[in-house]
Amino acid sequence: MSRPFIRGQVAIDSMRDNGFLSAAHALAELIDNSVQAGADRVELITFETSSKNSKSTSERAIKRIEKIGILDNGCGMSPETLHLSLEFGASENRKDSKGIGKFGMGLPNSSISQCKHVDVWSWTKSGEYYHTYLDIDEIKSGKLETIPKPKKHELPEAVRAACGEALPKSGTFVLWSKIDRCQWKTGKSIYKHTQDIVGRMYRNYLDKNKVSIRFKSTELKDALFVVTDEQKFKANDPLYLMKKTSLPELPGAFKGESMFELCDNSQFPIQIPDENGIPQKVTITGTALKKSVLEEIRKTTAKTIGSTDWGKHAAKNIGLSVMRSGREISLLPEFISTVAKDKGWARFYSIQIDFDPSLDNIFGVTNNKQHVVNLRMIRESDDYEREGFDSQQEYVSELRANNDLKLRIYEVVRHIKEVEKILIERMNTYTFKGSAGGDKGDIDKPTDLGSTGKLNDIEKEREQIHPTEPPSITPTEIEAELTKIGAENPKEKAKTIMDHQLQVWVEEIPMATTAFFDVSNKKGFTLLQINSNHVFTTEILQNVPTETREALEICLGGWARMERECTSDKRLVQLQMARKDWGQLLEDYLDTDAL
Repeated sequence: MSRPFIRGQVAIDSMRDNGFLSAAHALAELIDNSVQAGADRVELITFETSSKNSKSTSERAIKRIEKIGILDNGCGMSPETLHLSLEFGASENRKDSKGIGKFGMGLPNSSISQCKHVDVWSWTKSGEYYHTYLDIDEIKSGKLETIPKPKKHELPEAVRAACGEALPKSGTFVLWSKIDRCQWKTGKSIYKHTQDIVGRMYRNYLDKNKVSIRFKSTELKDALFVVTDEQKFKANDPLYLMKKTSLPELPGAFKGESMFELCDNSQFPIQIPDENGIPQKVTITGTALKKSVLEEIRKTTAKTIGSTDWGKHAAKNIGLSVMRSGREISLLPEFISTVAKDKGWARFYSIQIDFDPSLDNIFGVTNNKQHVVNLRMIRESDDYEREGFDSQQEYVSELRANNDLKLRIYEVVRHIKEVEKILIERMNTYTFKGSAGGDKGDIDKPTDLGSTGKLNDIEKEREQIHPTEPPSITPTEIEAELTKIGAENPKEKAKTIMDHQLQVWVEEIPMATTAFFDVSNKKGFTLLQINSNHVFTTEILQNVPTETREALEICLGGWARMERECTSDKRLVQLQMARKDWGQLLEDYLDTDAL
């Protein structure tokens, strides 16, 4: 009796768990296909419907995404190619070894990671629209055992209205529905979260006008989806060499200029042999904040320049940018020096590595083009003992004898760190403190500690009933903790904390995450950090009375105490993950029109 390699009805759920980091990364797979099809215009369209919340007293309706579509004006697919496009691994893109979409997994893989139903229309000339689809529920029930053969089929009238008055002469339209795994529920939140990611991934294409990527938000009105908002994606360049990007306009005479520049000896073109021994070019590039721009930004603030809009923007782009065929695969923060992160320097320099798909197996590019599993912070000097060798020389000789691919990675990492050394030397000559005046920042006066004082009163009262570890942290350690998170005037704040024997300190700082707050506990001292970039802070917390703010900070202090007293490492990790997930959910909730 013959048996299939894969039983689709059982395997399809496992295939849905394919490791896409977010809806933005899944949508990027579809954009890859559009770019490879020669499209110079791609539209990301969200289709929203409104409904009243029966539990809410608000008269306003809540909008939710019902469908998400990607429309392009590429060359389109013949019915035969369209039929193949939904087969895992069968895409004709696999024939293009240099292309950004060569794995042939993108369309079905990315789609089922976010939704249960995907429709695809494609046409090579006007009026001849062919359609096919996949449906998870039909596959699981056994109703759908093969990919439906494409048939001539017009786009539904309801969604056609969102695509413009006339469809392109050739192109493809992918439509997700029965969306059950997208973490963002409104068009507004989709755009907000995809701008930075998509803008960074396709920055080279956007900057050189090779492709225009637009976002459209539509709402169902009178049985048609009508466009209510339209935005153009801007390039997000972590090297900050490009002009007219998503970076806020620079101050003074630097409007329209780039923020960073190449440093001397900070660009390494090297040759790395591929699996067949053929040398392939790899380019490592380092950039740093211009001294002239630094001085202009310093004039705008009395705090450190990291607190400015430009510093906050750069904080979201910290890491090694891994580029493949001009499209970013990943941003790897682990390649950036811990010292540079602690001192606040990391956001003001950047490193990029660029290679083409011929080196995919060397770097370990995954088929969803989100990870480079072989590119890690490894060094021969760190690895030889762990691998069981007596010396580094003996270890390297063994690798050479076996032509081990790890040698290539060691060489690449060595050059990356050489570039970073040059950039850090530049940072060491800079002054990051603003020069706008004598503002002391947000230091709390010893006689008026606000909710920090109330938090500590509650802490002391609780300790009388539930004794816990007394603070044993030193002023130097407190200063180091405050410096690490980028707090203003850490030395003076550390003195205030020690003078008043405070066990809890609340600090509002910009954080490059979607968490609303963070907690760190050390030697009986708790540092509670509120994210000033979070939508709850900007839209609500900054507009409430002092008493309300104090009450909230006391609640957060209770959570911090719970983490501090947790004795199970596993439970602590669960609490930390729940805190981060809650921050994301809170941000998405406030992005809706429900409030």
